[in-house]
Amino acid sequence: MSENQNPQTAEQPETAPATHGNQTEAEFFASVAVGRKGLDSVALTLGPKIQEIALPSIRQSFSLWMQRAIVSIANDDNLKDVIRTRQGLFSIYQTLARASTMGLQIGGQYPHAYLVPKAGLAVLMPAAVGLTYISAHGPGAVLKYPPEVRPVYANDKLKIDPVGGKIGHEFNPLADRGKLVLWYTKLEYIDGRVEIPYVKQDDVELIEKNYGNTNSPAYKKSLMDMHLKTATKKLLKRPASESEGLAMALADDDAAEMEPVRTVEPSPPRDVGERMADRLDKAVDKIKPAEKIEEQEEDEAPGQDERHADDTPPPEGNDLF
Repeated sequence: MSENQNPQTAEQPETAPATHGNQTEAEFFASVAVGRKGLDSVALTLGPKIQEIALPSIRQSFSLWMQRAIVSIANDDNLKDVIRTRQGLFSIYQTLARASTMGLQIGGQYPHAYLVPKAGLAVLMPAAVGLTYISAHGPGAVLKYPPEVRPVYANDKLKIDPVGGKIGHEFNPLADRGKLVLWYTKLEYIDGRVEIPYVKQDDVELIEKNYGNTNSPAYKKSLMDMHLKTATKKLLKRPASESEGLAMALADDDAAEMEPVRTVEPSPPRDVGERMADRLDKAVDKIKPAEKIEEQEEDEAPGQDERHADDTPPPEGNDLF
């Protein structure tokens, strides 16, 4: 900067202020407009805060990353009610910030993840391609490159050599390949390890039945895509135990898949007479005979803990078919 140049007018990096003046995030969301205008305000005003915590891959083209995300959110009919409330806009800000820390693309031709509505808020739901991307390029990546998860059908020929790390998969793309039977992938770790895990389609469907929200828009849009993502999550469990970013993404997806908790409407306030009656009932309970209390305790003793087989997905089998 030259001596005659005014410090206040010197050229500065092209970034927007984090907040309006000394306004905090809470103050901003307490007064921000809702709808598309509010969505644009979040991107303009709080975008720099997201950029600060984003992975380098996102920071390098942050403006384009944010534009894609905003267009995707604004055009998603499932999120219209979310952007109509300040709480919803705040959840979008939080979700975009979290996606940026994992290097996930929102929107565009090949999105890594989606924002989906849940109980009036937006939550992050990674796609299968997002999970494989994080395993190789996200925080704490442990794989050399994103693995490709492949389906196997009944009429395919598949041979796996786990010791040599080789896969033989043959099929005729023009013929009927039969029923979908399993999914597999090849994991090549940075430290040189090679694994070829697989999961049967029956196990995939069982996991979705027991743990997935099959009534969600994602399942209705493409059941095959959801099968792929469920299989991908299962196949990436071991890398996730070593990768912070992948573990975070799997946790986000599990949270998005869970059914929203149904809230119970609060009971109307009771009058003085009802409250006094409750106090009298409690006082009577405290002075009832000890014999009666012991009998009641025996009657109410809990039975043995019951575990249902369908509470936990079955272990993977050793036979491919």
